[in-house]
Amino acid sequence: MNVLVLVEHDNSEVKASTLNTVTAACELSDDVHALVIGSQCGQVAEQSAKIAGVGKVLHSDHASFQYGLAENAAPV
Repeated sequence: MNVLVLVEHDNSEVKASTLNTVTAACELSDDVHALVIGSQCGQVAEQSAKIAGVGKVLHSDHASFQYGLAENAAPV
């Protein structure tokens, strides 16, 4: 079973809470994917790929995701 972790960030840096979430996800599955949604957040996607336990990073980058509103991110 895959586990998807939504990466918490500020469009430039991964927040520490994401690391805790990935650690917990690794207890559930060996196949953990990270989802990065933001604006100009390529650096965050690169950081996410380096997190121990993350096997795949999904990255959606658009200006409408700049402020991290759930209403904008939900369709992704």
